[in-house]
Amino acid sequence: MYERKIIVKNKRNNQERLELTLDEFKTKFAKELETALNLYKIDIDRKNMPFPPFMHRNTNYKRDFFSNLRWNFNSNSVSDWYIDRIY
Repeated sequence: MYERKIIVKNKRNNQERLELTLDEFKTKFAKELETALNLYKIDIDRKNMPFPPFMHRNTNYKRDFFSNLRWNFNSNSVSDWYIDRIY
């Protein structure tokens, strides 16, 4: 079975490059992923705040976060690394 690869680069020098599977990425960047997921949850809750409770979506934050991993990790993590490409 073909497993997707994630290319991660260092923001500071743009020279360091890692090619990881999703499981390796989750292990290596566990702390950054947790921070990014928490910031993602806060952002979604803030967007839903002006609406009455019956209009709030029942969100599976983790599934939604990983559906667009590159954008969400790069936008919400406080890491020296960013996802350059997923293939």
